[in-house]
Amino acid sequence: MGASLPPKEANLFKLIVKSYETKQYKKGLKAADTILKKFPDHGETLSMKGLTLNCMDRKSEAYELVRLGLKNDLKSHVCWHVYGLLYRSDREYREAIKCYRNALRIDPDNIEILRDLSLLQAQMRDLAGFVETRQQLLTLKPNHRMNWIGFAVSHHLNSNGAKAIDILEAYEGTLEDDYPPFNERCEHGEMLLYKIALLEECGFLERALEELHKKESKIIDKLAYKEQEVSLLVKLGHAEEGENLYRVLLSMNPDNYRYYEGLQRCMGLNSENCQYSSDQIVRLEALYESLSKQYSRSSAVKRIPLDFLSGEKFQAAAENYIRPLLTKGIPSLFSDLSPLYDHPGKADILETLILELENSIKTTGGYPGRVDKEPPSTLVWTLFYLAQHYDRRGQYDIALAKVDEAIEHTPTVIDLYSIKSRILKHAGDLSAAAALADEARCMDLADRYINSDCVKRMLQADQVAMAEKTAVLFTKDGEQHNNLHDMQCMWYELASGESYLRQGDLGRALKKFLAVEKHYADITEGPI
Repeated sequence: MGASLPPKEANLFKLIVKSYETKQYKKGLKAADTILKKFPDHGETLSMKGLTLNCMDRKSEAYELVRLGLKNDLKSHVCWHVYGLLYRSDREYREAIKCYRNALRIDPDNIEILRDLSLLQAQMRDLAGFVETRQQLLTLKPNHRMNWIGFAVSHHLNSNGAKAIDILEAYEGTLEDDYPPFNERCEHGEMLLYKIALLEECGFLERALEELHKKESKIIDKLAYKEQEVSLLVKLGHAEEGENLYRVLLSMNPDNYRYYEGLQRCMGLNSENCQYSSDQIVRLEALYESLSKQYSRSSAVKRIPLDFLSGEKFQAAAENYIRPLLTKGIPSLFSDLSPLYDHPGKADILETLILELENSIKTTGGYPGRVDKEPPSTLVWTLFYLAQHYDRRGQYDIALAKVDEAIEHTPTVIDLYSIKSRILKHAGDLSAAAALADEARCMDLADRYINSDCVKRMLQADQVAMAEKTAVLFTKDGEQHNNLHDMQCMWYELASGESYLRQGDLGRALKKFLAVEKHYADITEGPI
């Protein structure tokens, strides 16, 4: 780059490139102007100045300079590359690819241009071209691991998993057996796991399992190793070995629901939509009874049986699960149990159970059948649960009575005000819901979630001006619109757009909805 310039100007040209890479755009412009005073028609300098101006939001000048630079030096790969970068910044990917190809005709072995081209080919789903470019990169730099993996990934994306496996195995053949540094061992282990996942995806299950066992010492992530092994064992029909391995995994993490599901599958106890036969339920009860003894502190081992138990057994298991969580004051208890409300009859049992607990705490100060007294907070969280329970069942008067009782008992619990606000929203009193959400917000001004919840309630009540003032409290420098847009805060834009639509302000509503559409376009394009 800048080879046609005298040494002094050539060094200045290098400074332009460095300034662009380090985002010191003013410094780069100064260097470019110094060169252009002596060599006003130097194409590469004109192109780099244009690229720098593009980063300073001076697009029209940028395109003008880059085109002029290309006109002055059509045989410069730098000018074509810069033109491609300019198109890429405007998401004109097809035009950018044409520019990169022109640059490669002049300098076919330029690593940077090939890498940029491969990224755009992947973005545009030109998978055949992506494979070709990654192969060229590998040919130029065969000693770089990333080029081998990139070439394998390109074939994988191009629906040629078998070829990807061959490439990774060929790469392994180039490695020496010495003991590399820890970070390289980690990366090598991840590559091996990727190869084994490819073997599994291609249906070579026996080969994948054999390879996994063979490379065990080289795979650092032992948890991923075991999860991959159990996946292969289950697919191969080795249910007993899979069951044993799932039990090992549970000993490592007894709160992982996937391990329980896998264990049930290996034992023939899995079912769609929790529809189990009577024989399966008996076996499941025995399984979870033994697991609960083994993992007495696990929450999952107590929660999962609630999905398949019924009647009195369900009530006993639910009581055993709920009591300690009410004592601890877990606000998410209702969210945890809400899927049970879709099971016939279980909501009624839960209602009876919680009402009994409430009555016992009020009369004796403790749970039924227990001598120990409960702390005063237990009653608050019991009422908190009941308020959500009645809200879910559409009995808003009783729900409000329960939450008001809890607030009277302990008026400093913010969650009570938030739930009361939600109940009022469901009951249709949106203004009161917004006012209560604002009261909850004022109790903890440093909590972003409560602030956001309050903003949402205000927008639902069509109090847009108040919502904007509240949202601005958690944005940088008080620039509400710009920051929320830059942060892609779509829930706010959707809620405010819907509010404007209800008020008949179609222009502002459209602006908010178009902003959301732009966010999705940005996400689809992705950073490259």
